[in-house]
Amino acid sequence: MTHSAAAPPPASKASKPTAVFGKGQADNRALASAVNPYPGLAAFTPEAHRLFFGRDEDSERIVGRLAESRLISVVGRSGTGKSSLVAAGVVPRLAALHGQLGYLRCEPQGSPFRQLAEALCREFPVADTAADQQAIDRLRRALAETGESRASEDRLTAASIDLLRQRKHPMLLLFDQFEELFTHTPTTCARRFRKLFGSLLDMEGLFLALTLRSEFTVRLMEWLGEDLFRASLVSLEAVTGEEQLQAIINGPAQACGVPVQAELLATLLVAAGATRGALPLIALTLERLFEQRDAEQGLTLQAYERMGGLASIVDSAAAGIERLIDSEPALELACARLFAELATVVDEVPTRRTAEIAPLRADRQISRLVDALRGQGFLSDPDDQHVELAHETLLIHWPRLRQWCGRYRDSLALRRQAKMAAREWWPLVAQAAALTPGDRPGSDSLLWGWQRQKPVLLALLDLSHRLPLADPDFCDPGIAAWRTLAASLDKTLHRFLRPEPLLLLDELASDKTPHHRREEIGLRLNQMGDPRRGVGLTSAGLPDIVWIDIAGGGEVTLEGRATEVFVVKPLRISRYPITWQQYGAFLSAEDGYHDRRWWRKLVQRKQPGDTRWGFQNHPAINIAWSDAVAFCRWLSEHWQLTGPETLRLPTEWEWQWVAQGGVMKRKYPWGSDWNPARANSHESGTSRTMAVGMYPLGAPDGELLADLAGNVWEWCLNEYDHPANTQIGGDISRTLRGGSWLDFPGDLRTGKREEFSPDDRDGDIGFRVVLAPPLE
Repeated sequence: MTHSAAAPPPASKASKPTAVFGKGQADNRALASAVNPYPGLAAFTPEAHRLFFGRDEDSERIVGRLAESRLISVVGRSGTGKSSLVAAGVVPRLAALHGQLGYLRCEPQGSPFRQLAEALCREFPVADTAADQQAIDRLRRALAETGESRASEDRLTAASIDLLRQRKHPMLLLFDQFEELFTHTPTTCARRFRKLFGSLLDMEGLFLALTLRSEFTVRLMEWLGEDLFRASLVSLEAVTGEEQLQAIINGPAQACGVPVQAELLATLLVAAGATRGALPLIALTLERLFEQRDAEQGLTLQAYERMGGLASIVDSAAAGIERLIDSEPALELACARLFAELATVVDEVPTRRTAEIAPLRADRQISRLVDALRGQGFLSDPDDQHVELAHETLLIHWPRLRQWCGRYRDSLALRRQAKMAAREWWPLVAQAAALTPGDRPGSDSLLWGWQRQKPVLLALLDLSHRLPLADPDFCDPGIAAWRTLAASLDKTLHRFLRPEPLLLLDELASDKTPHHRREEIGLRLNQMGDPRRGVGLTSAGLPDIVWIDIAGGGEVTLEGRATEVFVVKPLRISRYPITWQQYGAFLSAEDGYHDRRWWRKLVQRKQPGDTRWGFQNHPAINIAWSDAVAFCRWLSEHWQLTGPETLRLPTEWEWQWVAQGGVMKRKYPWGSDWNPARANSHESGTSRTMAVGMYPLGAPDGELLADLAGNVWEWCLNEYDHPANTQIGGDISRTLRGGSWLDFPGDLRTGKREEFSPDDRDGDIGFRVVLAPPLE
């Protein structure tokens, strides 16, 4: 929040309120109507300086240091009153020295350039002169730019400095919660902000104050430079002196004519001495005691004891909110989502996070909670567009919030890491867009791979408290999380976390993608655990088959056998050839390859074929026809098929009907002309198999079937010389279809027939399966 114009001079506090009022000293009507002088968990403002007691010595010390260097760094633990000290202690005294003093407060949050500029626009809403108006308009135009880049930061810097030079009076600029520069701001942005900060230091009449949690002292020293840091450092210790605590407790009430019981004062002094970080708890206690004051006795020990004492004050203050949440189950979920916006984890320590208010207002239940928490003093507004927890102490002393932070600590830390990394990466993307390819910076090198993206997406889904959307194409929970969250992610995080597998698969949808790149993509997918359905195994360890429904009714004439016509009945065919991972389940199962049940009327070799190019998402090869039939029998048993369909190899007329696009009768699955970019053939130059599905444009139009041309020959059920014979048994050659990585275009035609001994294996032969009614 920005405090405008001149700050008031400090009130005379020559006679500090160390005594305690007795009964009858205050008018009962004044007691009943007095405005609460205790801010609770919120910080004091300059306007409330007359109610700020107990910090005179610290205030004078800081004012003296500002007279020497115009920069102070107030460093202390959370709960030592740093923000209040500067606003209500330092600002009025500095104003008294200079006659009139402007005061501006901002928090770095994640965008220090923008936060300073927005604070300045709020500070100078109306211009006194044409020059002032030009400076304001220039700053507003810079703020209106979307996105983050070095150029936009430069424009914000120039416009901010220009406007600050229009000042008519001295000003104190407070960068509150300055640890945000190190916890919420990308490192490169924080380094660039140091240059702007140097320009501010050079401006006459501009005093700078930083408040910082002591855990980040070393980072501030590195950022400022050791000499400047030591010259500006003001270490602030917790308030423990009895005289100071008495003033803090008694002073505001006395200023309003409200008494404080001696018994209460004594009890609070003991509790404060026994409680670490007691100051915010005392402030909250006093605020609530004032609200519940007795008409005659003022703040009483009895009321304090009803609240449960200092250690339970947050519990007591939150009681109404807890009852509200417990009474409406929908608010339980809304509360968890709100916490996700208000809290984060830095160096394993939960801390506050500033949230935009508009998205919170869009959810009715969350909006209700925001109002309830604000009404209880648990939320504050750093400016008119954001909201945050009123104090870090809530993260420790509010059980619901503390337990939530403990439960989601890892997810919060992952989210923060991703947001910081994304913001480091985004300016390079913007810079690259304006440069020629040869001059572009290596923004892609900062993109995370799937092994880092996936845990973050799962963490974000965890924090969203949403159920993942089902995905028909992928079986990976990380991609399901992406599908669920994508629409709600901001632009930077959306582009940064777009799953690597999806980006790789997008590359395949162009004929311009070379064969070697397709091979690399397949290997990378295999390395990360190929997330596509139909390539791997189910949770039960069985082959995960994606079925493509094929309408029946068509008639097929086989090449070289014009007198025979075969009718195709409805069936379902596997999208991909069987992969090594799927065939491997058969080989490794106790009841798999070596179980004699699957080999009736088949030749069973002692050992399966060699596992060549055995990447899990590559097609299984060195498969004999008898091996493929045994696999179908094994899987049928595990699936316990009881309906009219059976799992088997396709007949060659079924295979051809699918590959030629049905009645279209295409020469190749994609059309009438050979296209070397659409199949892994001899012309691809890979000289081996590659992962299934690397040529999506090679599929028949409107179908999702992969690899019907090239990669591997596929076994069909029927005999080659007598196609109508589909019976199991014998050593008559069976049919192969589709061509392979070893073959030329003529062998990849949809009508091309090939034969091979049913008991022999080769390095370019695999198979796919169908689910169809038994053949007559």
